[in-house]
Amino acid sequence: MKELLVLAKDRIGLLADLSYALGQENVNIESISADTMGDKAVIHLVVSDEKKGKEILERRGFIVLSSDAMVVKVIDRPGELAKVARTLSDAKVNIKNVQLVTKERNIALYLFRVDNVKKASSLLKGYM
Repeated sequence: MKELLVLAKDRIGLLADLSYALGQENVNIESISADTMGDKAVIHLVVSDEKKGKEILERRGFIVLSSDAMVVKVIDRPGELAKVARTLSDAKVNIKNVQLVTKERNIALYLFRVDNVKKASSLLKGYM
């Protein structure tokens, strides 16, 4: 799976414009996280069509980076996310970004962007 990282100047209406552009071309947002740092906005997206979504946003003048990401299923109880993070840490896999995608019943789905997806996937195969 790919995650899109959108870098933009923070402004009123940024999220409205970005989501409208994707929606107009039938690209669904599957997961989103957004933050600002000073006058900059950083938006993490997983969309239904990564290639098309990237092209749409770049045509609109956004800076878009694409990177590998993985979804991890974790039992939704205290300490479970810590086990996943510790497993990666002990194996020297750096977590670049994590997002809670959804919780359903007793399962939480997290999206991880790490510096070594292949190694992380092997370590976390029981969580996939």
